Amino acid sequence: MVLLNYGFSELNLNRVEADIDPRNINSARSLERIGFTKEGHLRESCVVSGVLTDSAPYGLLQREWKAA
Repeated sequence: MVLLNYGFSELNLNRVEADIDPRNINSARSLERIGFTKEGHLRESCVVSGVLTDSAPYGLLQREWKAA
């Protein structure tokens, strides 16, 4: 959360993104708990250990961070 405060306050970022493996439920819950929104599901968009896997992009806007 310190990094998000720094990014939005000091760097004046408008958006922060995260991309996770959608099978990792704990990562999804953590991002959603601090205000990130799931923005999609990309099929077979990553290669992990030589295996095609999906990814789930998340985003958080400055105005959403300030409102929380």
